[in-house]
Amino acid sequence: MIRKFVNRRHEMEILEREWGNTPSFVVLYGRRRVGKTRLLIEFSRRKKVFFHTFMEGTKENQIKSLREELARFFSDDIFLSFNEWYPLLKYLASKINEKTLIVLDEFTHVIKSDKTVLSALQRTWDHELGKKEVMLVISGSLIGMMIDEVLSYSSPLYGRRTAGFMLRPLSFFDAMEFFDDFIYSIKSYMLIGGIPAYLSIASRYRKLEEFVKSEFLSPEGFFYDEPYIVLSQELRELKFYFSMLSAIASGRTRPSEIASYVGVEGRRIYPYLETLIRLGFVEREFPVGRREKRGIYRIKDPMLLTWFSLVYPNRTEIELGTLSIEDVKEILQRIFSIRFEDLAKEFILKLNKKGMLPFRFTKVGRWWHKREEIDLIALNEREKKALFVEVKWKEICEKEIKRVLKDLKRKAELLRLKDWENAYGVIAKEAKGKENLRGKGFLIWDLEDFKKVIGEETQN
Repeated sequence: MIRKFVNRRHEMEILEREWGNTPSFVVLYGRRRVGKTRLLIEFSRRKKVFFHTFMEGTKENQIKSLREELARFFSDDIFLSFNEWYPLLKYLASKINEKTLIVLDEFTHVIKSDKTVLSALQRTWDHELGKKEVMLVISGSLIGMMIDEVLSYSSPLYGRRTAGFMLRPLSFFDAMEFFDDFIYSIKSYMLIGGIPAYLSIASRYRKLEEFVKSEFLSPEGFFYDEPYIVLSQELRELKFYFSMLSAIASGRTRPSEIASYVGVEGRRIYPYLETLIRLGFVEREFPVGRREKRGIYRIKDPMLLTWFSLVYPNRTEIELGTLSIEDVKEILQRIFSIRFEDLAKEFILKLNKKGMLPFRFTKVGRWWHKREEIDLIALNEREKKALFVEVKWKEICEKEIKRVLKDLKRKAELLRLKDWENAYGVIAKEAKGKENLRGKGFLIWDLEDFKKVIGEETQN
């Protein structure tokens, strides 16, 4: 299992910039297991740092834990006499006499037990800490709480931060560093996404069947209860949200369809959808190249898509031990087909960044209208250039690719992009005869090309 720190170059650059411009106040947030603590540990190396991770508990226990660590760090037992946030933080500020990094990790645990800590920290920053050569970092895994209580206009800390960002999962290209086998790595990434802790679990296995059976289709598996843990931290009406996510995973992507599945009025569903979007579990998608006010909803989190497709409908059989890997092969293929489109989009974005396409695009996404659909469209509206791409999670021969391209041209005409310069392509699991088609001006890629790009990334 890989133990080295993977990428996060951009995030490290932001943190180093703030370290070079003290006093600075950084807010870092992101979902559970995304790697916030590891990022901060790596950043803090070779710096004078006080690093404290809060645990769930009462205000009294949290203050006790913090003051004891401060007493050890500064070799000063006066810290042990404080029982309130402001006097404790004020005394901490008085002890700073050189450039220091202060990390308060999992700060949302404190906010849950006592919101007065926000005003205490604001007061300390305004009058004491903010005048010292200090970089203060607060991080939290409860995204909703960080947005509402730390980042919002109504927060006592509003306007104090000098930088802040949400730490996102690793990209496909970075996630590959966790694995030795290329095909297994792709399939694992499509099932669980770029959460480092999840990738570490998957990297223990050699075969996808073993991974899925042990970690998803077993009551003792890591992912069997993971959605309950992730969602219960952020959401109250858990059964209602589970029904919504189950509806979306089963292909009900419009609000009316989701509401009907859950059994509520259509209008009631919107606030719940907005909450899921804000937390990053669901996304609202609009077709590229045409105006559409309503859009559709899809599960953004790969692990949740897999779980609600694979585990949620089959819990009884899993508990009884009667569900085999053979029973879920079709479900897995459906997940791969959905997620390969996301993977293809990542690939196209990478090619765009590297300048490896006929033009640089400014918009990319899916297109659909009535029963017609194009998997990927990349547009440069200023230059009037468009790239149309079909995505196929299967081995495809030259003859079939030609049929796909012919149908793709037909569908592209439905967009009525007059006087535009169009290009057409296919992304497949394996594209036989791709070199011949490339010679005729078509853009054909398969997993072999993904591997080449990953190799180039590694060399750089």
